[in-house]
Amino acid sequence: MKIFEPQTLKALKERTARDGSPVLSVYLNIDPSVPVNARGGYKTLLNNMLEKIEETLKNDDDLMDHFEEDSKWIKSKVEHLIPSGKTYVAFCDVSEDFYYEEELPIRLASAVYYEDTPYVRPLLEAMDEYERYGIVLLDSEKARFFVVTMGQIEEIEDAINIPPIRHRKRSGTDHMRSQMVFQRRAEKWSSWFLKDVSERLRDLTKEYDTSNLVLMGPQEVTAELYRLLPKSLQDKVVDRIRMPVKAKASEVLETLLPVIEKRERTIEIQTVEDLITSANKSSGKALLGLNPVISAINQGRVYLLVYSSGFTVSGFYCPNCEVILDHGPESEKCPYCQHKMEKTDDLVWLASEKVLTSNGKIEEVRSEEAKKKLDSYGHIGAFLR
Repeated sequence: MKIFEPQTLKALKERTARDGSPVLSVYLNIDPSVPVNARGGYKTLLNNMLEKIEETLKNDDDLMDHFEEDSKWIKSKVEHLIPSGKTYVAFCDVSEDFYYEEELPIRLASAVYYEDTPYVRPLLEAMDEYERYGIVLLDSEKARFFVVTMGQIEEIEDAINIPPIRHRKRSGTDHMRSQMVFQRRAEKWSSWFLKDVSERLRDLTKEYDTSNLVLMGPQEVTAELYRLLPKSLQDKVVDRIRMPVKAKASEVLETLLPVIEKRERTIEIQTVEDLITSANKSSGKALLGLNPVISAINQGRVYLLVYSSGFTVSGFYCPNCEVILDHGPESEKCPYCQHKMEKTDDLVWLASEKVLTSNGKIEEVRSEEAKKKLDSYGHIGAFLR
């Protein structure tokens, strides 16, 4: 999977509406680790979501014909899909020969939209949530650029190269003078080269919207490059790492992941501490514990759900009004619409899906230190709108 680029999002966002020709936008959870998806459950979910759109169009024959054409294309793509990511994203308007599909390595809420333009809000929020790292891997003669986000790495094709400086051997005084000239020339060319790298890095940081930078290569080279960077880029540098310039992209990613994970764990610890502090103040801005959190989710009040990785609990949900409960009513009927409640073995999963669908965010806490703190307060909490 290629990294989802800002330019792609910009093109989707700026696509102008065509009169009488809406765009079908699909976000579908295809995560193979989810048991129901292993049995092709995402196909059933897609069909159900498309049927709900059809119901709203049944009195408009022209739009119905148009929608059936678009939904047929989507269904054919999903039918033959072999999932490798967690979310399948697609946009299509068959009548305008407009198609786009992508698998993302992150989890987005399943949803279908049929509107004049592509519905890109979930992508905008994902791009905002997941930090993008810009990497320059260099030595004294060559520089390579990478972008890392969502656990993926992509090498940017254009690299900066300078020809190696050749030194011709001479004897005696001529040899000493030649060495001095060679040294001055090498230092000057190296300075020019690193300035070019600095300028290119500045441009790529803007182009790819990277919030952090990592300099990789020999220590003396990365140190000199850091010195030449403008202050705005120096502030983005989170690490300097030794790495041979000929390293494979996979090796660069493997080396970089611990740096990213360390930063994420630090953020997790701070998030959990802020959550506990805010909830204990009884300020009404945060909650801890399953029952109050589920109640707040049903009310649409949660903007950030925080839960420990691996935390699961059974519960109930209403397929009609989509309310979720941690304890089933004695009548087995939904207290809101009286529809028959159904049991689920993973209420936390449904809770997080409901938060994502209501334009909230989720934080799955993985670090042991942060999990231990959150587990002592019921494994789950939420910041409220």
